[in-house]
Amino acid sequence: MSYEVYKLIHILSIIVFFGCLGAAIIGGHYKQHEKIITGVSSLLILVGGMGLMARIGIKHGAIWPTWLIVKGVVWLTLSALAPILAKRLGRSVFVFYVFVTLAALAAYMAISKPF
Repeated sequence: MSYEVYKLIHILSIIVFFGCLGAAIIGGHYKQHEKIITGVSSLLILVGGMGLMARIGIKHGAIWPTWLIVKGVVWLTLSALAPILAKRLGRSVFVFYVFVTLAALAAYMAISKPF
């Protein structure tokens, strides 16, 4: 697949992930279909990201640049903590803003590639 297709998968999955997660956290309910959607979109974020890595020339088994490690840690944190905190905390606008801040950090890393 082309770079543009992977980028489309990556960005659309991020939008769906945060849309569903936002509805769950701010709405106070984390229903079965929301769990499924956030899980599938999280997987598609990973697939799109790995495809983008291949398209920008990062070889399989190569050492990742630091900006990419930061993005991976943010993705792992969001994917692991989002369902847990959405279920345990219920309505929490603060948690949603923390997640949006982490997403902004990941976007900054991808756009500027500072290190």
